[in-house]
Amino acid sequence: MLQAEKRRLREEKILSTLDSLGFATRKQLQLIEQLGGDRNAHRILKEMEQDKLIGSQRTEQKVYYVAARGRDAIGSTKDELRTGKMKHTLMRNEMYIKLGMPGDWRNEVPVTWGQNKLIPDAMYHLKGEVHFVEVDNTQPMRSNYEKIKRYSELSRLIFESQKHLPTLIWCTISASRKAKLEESCKKAAVKCKVIMV
Repeated sequence: MLQAEKRRLREEKILSTLDSLGFATRKQLQLIEQLGGDRNAHRILKEMEQDKLIGSQRTEQKVYYVAARGRDAIGSTKDELRTGKMKHTLMRNEMYIKLGMPGDWRNEVPVTWGQNKLIPDAMYHLKGEVHFVEVDNTQPMRSNYEKIKRYSELSRLIFESQKHLPTLIWCTISASRKAKLEESCKKAAVKCKVIMV
């Protein structure tokens, strides 16, 4: 295969991954796309940025996103991203990596039952069991408690129909919030795991 063709295929793969993630750091793309060492990953992303396929913003570290030219190249129909969700998205990406990059990982898919609706930050299956992922970044704890109540109802329904309790995985940033989430899930009889990043 010609070098130019290999490069184009690699870039399309990176663009598709970045399009589904929203935002990603170099380290996240390096792990997910197996871009080799730091220097190689930096070179690849720098070339893509120079070609205006991706853009970046610097926060504590450089964060990449798909630019208009990159969206055209892969036929993406997604709108320009809001930077207000950047930290939340990066935390969700960390969970995706920590949880072993599940093959059926889906972001923000609505789950409805009766008049109720939940939009988990992500969901996937492991050994036939449903796992929901919630990122607790700047959310008021009151909102988290409301979500846990709804997950409690949903858990009962899933247990009745699928004979297993789903797992709710929280990603949070502080030990005190971790303890509050664990306590609330325990009271609501929601099977949970809380991970600090």
